[in-house]
Amino acid sequence: MKIEFVPSARGLALLAGASLLFLVSVPAALLADAAILWLIWLDASRVRPPRASRTPPRISALATVSEVKVRVDNPAARAALALVTDDLDACLRRLPDRADEDEWERGKRVELPAGGGVDLVYRVEPRTRGHLTLGDIHLRTLGRLGLAWRRSRTPASHTLRVQPGIEDLLRDRSAHALKRLRAPGQRRVRLWGEGREFESLRDYARGDDPRTIDWKATARRRKHVVRNYEAERSQNIVIAIDSGRLMRERLSTKRERIDYALAASMMLASRAQRYGDRVGLMVFDDRIRHISPPRRVKPAAMAAVLAGAETSTAEPNYPMAFATLGRTFRKRSLVVLFCDVVDGAVSRALTASFARTTRGHLPLAVAIRNPMLEEAAARPVARKAAAYRRAAAEELLQARRDALTVMRRTGILVVDTLPGEALVNTLDKYVEIKERGLL
Repeated sequence: MKIEFVPSARGLALLAGASLLFLVSVPAALLADAAILWLIWLDASRVRPPRASRTPPRISALATVSEVKVRVDNPAARAALALVTDDLDACLRRLPDRADEDEWERGKRVELPAGGGVDLVYRVEPRTRGHLTLGDIHLRTLGRLGLAWRRSRTPASHTLRVQPGIEDLLRDRSAHALKRLRAPGQRRVRLWGEGREFESLRDYARGDDPRTIDWKATARRRKHVVRNYEAERSQNIVIAIDSGRLMRERLSTKRERIDYALAASMMLASRAQRYGDRVGLMVFDDRIRHISPPRRVKPAAMAAVLAGAETSTAEPNYPMAFATLGRTFRKRSLVVLFCDVVDGAVSRALTASFARTTRGHLPLAVAIRNPMLEEAAARPVARKAAAYRRAAAEELLQARRDALTVMRRTGILVVDTLPGEALVNTLDKYVEIKERGLL
């Protein structure tokens, strides 16, 4: 059996001391070195390697901290000292127990009781979505003489699925988001029946559409009364996600533009399920990366698909994408496109192709803007180079505003949103469309 080991600090010190014999007698020095090397090998060979196992999270989410548990068991009849390291994907960041160091990088020091085990826990935070790998567990166990560390490896490869996270996006505004979605001034429609038909009367609340006031009932009750309507069920929602060049732009330290789009898509699918709607999905750049027909969708299944969405450096092929959408989705649908527009030629292709969907669908574009571009356009100019940067930023912003104006004129509904507000603003628009019966 092959034994892998490295000398300990004590073993290296003995070898260094024996080397001094070369000053006196070369044969004696060689004999001493050989004897010490044999003792080091013997010390390593008498070690019974510990057994290790890992209990990782099955699913994690972007910008969310998860715990990984490692169990190390000592089969030997004596206590042992071991160093444990755990292979991690480069896109997983291990959070150190102390702010100044990460013991796992050089080996987590563990004192193992005789015939017993120790449970270890560390925390990880994904830097990106997708399928990340946790590799093998490596151990070094100190021999009884303290001369050598015996190395061993436990195969423990595991794939961690990292979904688009939403918790951090709602962490500071969850109460606000809930208020906006279910505020007293907004109708909480009941979800049965077909069509947008009268369902009941209730007292007027601030923010209600004045057109829903029932004046006859108001006169009878001597206070404002509004009509409640049933929202139509079993409608189609198609989520189209541009995964091309602009969507890979990093808008914060942790997220690309597409990450905000994916988080909003997950919440939109969940909301559509509550309304009884069917959800289809298309992800594309210069090719169709994923397409699925509208159906009753479970949030977990949608999250699993979106976790694997990747951006590319390619320009999106909007004519191809929307031609495919038109052939695939025949029934009238709300088509929600997550994108952004800056380049004039690309935005014209987007507008022309997307506008054609108005013939059979209701198009909605969610344009996620770059706040850093707005900051650059508003930054005071102190130097000539800064003036050029500001002028370039202003030009890009104006081109973007022009493109969105053209989209609105062609009948496309537009949500122009900051990244952190994309989730809430998309849901608000969907609820508005349902309540107004636009679909």
